Amino acid sequence: MINNFLKRTISAVLFGGILVFLLMRYNKFDKMFFVAILCLMLIEWFKINNNKKSLLFYSGLLYISFPITWLIQSPMVQNKDILWLFSIVWSCDTFAYIGGKLIGGPKFSPNISPNKTWAGVIVGSVCSFVVSYLYIKYVFDTLHYIKLLFTPFLIISSILGDLLESKIKRILKVKDSGNIIPGHGGILDRFDGFILTTYVYIIYIIINGILKLLD
Repeated sequence: MINNFLKRTISAVLFGGILVFLLMRYNKFDKMFFVAILCLMLIEWFKINNNKKSLLFYSGLLYISFPITWLIQSPMVQNKDILWLFSIVWSCDTFAYIGGKLIGGPKFSPNISPNKTWAGVIVGSVCSFVVSYLYIKYVFDTLHYIKLLFTPFLIISSILGDLLESKIKRILKVKDSGNIIPGHGGILDRFDGFILTTYVYIIYIIINGILKLLD
């Protein structure tokens, strides 16, 4: 458990640190990054699916491709917005893992993801909200209350996105989508929560746009 914890921690810090550095330094890096991420996720999806003619296979292609393509094409999304989403998803995942290991207790969804506990989900959610609050306040230079009010929905979508991928992997009878990230598995395993969170973020963009028109 300790070795796996160290692997997850080190790989998360390195991967996250490199991502933050590149997104903060290069304004156009987000498009190149997400094109690469999308290609890797689709390659993993092809590999873990034996039935390329099933509804699940084509639904997965659409589910994975749409939000990432939207991030690549949308002129309304800045790098700091993307990092905000990453900060929510990865802090929730990381602190949920730590909280679950340290506290233990009742399982959150034993039939889908037996390692997840209610303690981990609560710890991850609370810590993720705090991270989001600090990010909104200090990175966006002002406290955007709409962003803050939407944060719980983004956190919930991150947790559900993780569970959704776990359920799909059980259906496909695979443990991980790949092994490119030590301690985490594949790119899909690392971005499962981010994919569904992006769908909810698109809803936020639409609602925020409507509110600006009404203002």
